[in-house]
Amino acid sequence: MTSKIIVTGAVDGAFPAILEKIAKLHSKNSFSLAIILGDFFANPETASEEDATNISALAGGKIDVPLPTYFTLGRHPLPASVIEKLEQSDDELCPNLYFLGKRSTTKTSEGIRIVNLGGSLDPTITAGLSKEKYLPFHTEDDAKSLRGANFADILITTHWPSDIRKGSKIVLPDSIETPKGEQCAVDLCAALRPRYHFSTSNDAFYEREPFFHVPTGKDSETRPITRFISLASTTNSSKQKSLYAFSIDPTTSAPVTLPVGTTASPFTTSQKRQRLPTQNDSYSHFSNTNHNGDHHRPYKRRRNDHHH
Repeated sequence: MTSKIIVTGAVDGAFPAILEKIAKLHSKNSFSLAIILGDFFANPETASEEDATNISALAGGKIDVPLPTYFTLGRHPLPASVIEKLEQSDDELCPNLYFLGKRSTTKTSEGIRIVNLGGSLDPTITAGLSKEKYLPFHTEDDAKSLRGANFADILITTHWPSDIRKGSKIVLPDSIETPKGEQCAVDLCAALRPRYHFSTSNDAFYEREPFFHVPTGKDSETRPITRFISLASTTNSSKQKSLYAFSIDPTTSAPVTLPVGTTASPFTTSQKRQRLPTQNDSYSHFSNTNHNGDHHRPYKRRRNDHHH
């Protein structure tokens, strides 16, 4: 079944406005779920009284969240009041608003598998899983543990994978430097071969050309395709794109023919250039769909979760 999904960049505490905007778009498009990347809340070190008031209203159910909405761990710690509520409610901050955590595999009621690696790499921890799931740091082993998911429809990482722009003709705005990437995000994307890989870039929107992964095993004729998309923050001053809507059907197989413009994977270790097969444009963002709308509490199944 095809589902419509809306994704936003970092909100940085401006969630009353973005949730209202999502609600208006949802009323016209009937999304199955929403994903909010990066930092959902303001940095606790610089948060205002208004931020605290908004958090209290949200956690108290006074701000409407009209559809299942997932938020991630970004570059800042979560506010103490949010942590307290999440610990008491199995990571459901309020009705329809779910915390994906630092490392998680989540399967929604539509059958969409979301793999999430939040935070930044902690260089001080050389081995082992991180113990504190609300701090914005992950380890190499956190990333490695998620490879056990085997595949993902949607992969979320706070940071870009290193070398994601390799082989791409898409340029960033002149005023924007390529965000620092992480090798562990490369390895995770290469292992899971997700349909979509979302990340954040505060001041810029970047959508790479689709890229294909080398076929493995029995599926020697199909090449899984990944679309990498990085969204600007919803509060960015340069009006860079911070919302992205698309349709996905987790039951479909990778196409034998590739969409126009598809490149080889930027993560390919072989020095031998991959040959592109015949291409045609077999994808479309936003097809008309029917879906059941039964989202009072999404079915969530997690692996490699954070309670260590």
